[in-house]
Amino acid sequence: MVKDFKDCNVYEIYPNNFCDTNEDGYGDINGIIKKLDYIKNLGFNAIWVNSLYESKYLDGGYDVTDFYKISPRYGTMEDFENLLNEVHKRQMLFIMELIPGHASIYHPDFVKSSLPTKNEMSDLFIWTDDPWSWYDDCQLIRGCYDRSGAYVINFFAHQAAINYGYNKITHPSWQMSYKDKRVLKARYYLEDIMRFYLKKGVDGFRVDMADSLVKNDGTTKEATIWLWQQIRKDLKNDFPNFVMTSEWCEPNQALQAGFDSDFVLDHNDNFLHYLFRERTKDGENIPLLHKFEQKLFNKFKKDIINRCDCATHYKGHLSLISGNHDTERLANFLTEEELRLAYLFLLTMVGVPYIYAGDEIMMYQDRSLSSVEGGYQRTGCRTPMRFDHSKNYGFSNSDKTYLPSNEQSSTVLDMEKDENSLLNLIKRLLEIRNENESLRDDNFSFVERTYFAYDRNNFRVYINLKTEDVVVDLTKYEVVLNVNDCCIENDKLILKHHGGCLLKRKEN
Repeated sequence: MVKDFKDCNVYEIYPNNFCDTNEDGYGDINGIIKKLDYIKNLGFNAIWVNSLYESKYLDGGYDVTDFYKISPRYGTMEDFENLLNEVHKRQMLFIMELIPGHASIYHPDFVKSSLPTKNEMSDLFIWTDDPWSWYDDCQLIRGCYDRSGAYVINFFAHQAAINYGYNKITHPSWQMSYKDKRVLKARYYLEDIMRFYLKKGVDGFRVDMADSLVKNDGTTKEATIWLWQQIRKDLKNDFPNFVMTSEWCEPNQALQAGFDSDFVLDHNDNFLHYLFRERTKDGENIPLLHKFEQKLFNKFKKDIINRCDCATHYKGHLSLISGNHDTERLANFLTEEELRLAYLFLLTMVGVPYIYAGDEIMMYQDRSLSSVEGGYQRTGCRTPMRFDHSKNYGFSNSDKTYLPSNEQSSTVLDMEKDENSLLNLIKRLLEIRNENESLRDDNFSFVERTYFAYDRNNFRVYINLKTEDVVVDLTKYEVVLNVNDCCIENDKLILKHHGGCLLKRKEN
């Protein structure tokens, strides 16, 4: 079993689209079990599985109707327990989705909170005290229930916000302080869910919208940070070693709150976006891997340094992601040559990397698909995984699948056969990462006087985004891995445009 979270390489599975074993057109738990050896053989030692809870699927499973039940679409609780056993048999970690901020309006506890008479669930969700008033600082749904009020949502109308209280009280007739005893119910409610799955053997959680719990919390998120600190304290004695990754994208806040790692999301103001998915206002793709621009590169370097400094200060980690079930596929932005550099970067950088299933075979986003199960523009990144050339490319034997396969994309089988494929490059990078602890700690520094090179202890990485050659003196280094257009001449490594390399310092 992986002993330290920093040693993890995490493979994300969106269960709907991964592997279907009961021929209903949707992926399922037994499909995940069936493909665990594939995941393990690639070099991953942890999996993160998106929401498996019972749901109406108005937001792809994130509108939960029962946190203690597995959706029948995916299987039974027995199947889930079997999945945990099979993951642990392979010495891998299982990271579960945690959805702390809201529940479905069809959840029995929300239905009970909507009743006009006071009951034990009345304060579990956020309700105003009348259905008529309008407030600029929250999103409300009114007129659906007999309770005299409107309920607050986090985003979609069918996802009612759980009441962790407010930092700044603007409407004291119905808002409660985050330290009010009445909102303790929400905290204990969440902790009970976490305990339930930790007792079953899950190793940790990836936490959805982790920064959104306490309302009116400003930009500092001080109350939400405090809340997560209390949750970790409450669970520490019984479960001292579980891990948590936050969907927050502010490591100075998330790591202070007690998370072990913080996602570097596809937000417009961070280094991964600059490198992978930057666009002009008219939609032209101009990420640094596609088109070098000095001002953007300067912002890229500054943001990396800031985030790495935060991780070091709070003794936590960054989690760089290739993408996820909410993000456009990386292959839509980068050529195969550029993708190879993207993974060289992802898998030699600091932190705990997360790779979304299908990204390893260069799956594309189908932007033509209309919304399915609340996916909207995200729907196209959720098309079925493509394993081989059997029916539905190995995803399912059903005559109709949850979404159609993307015919532009390759398959695992094709890429496994090609020793120069993206999949085999990722496999090799994971092998190197797993074999070298110095690529798994948090020591990182840019190499001075070189525009894009960085040191990871005794390793050095070069990536050439410019049109002119980069010449590297090899007298002190040996070449571990070349990517794209590189050649060696007289102890000099010559990197052409889009050339990259991983070097290791020679022992004296």
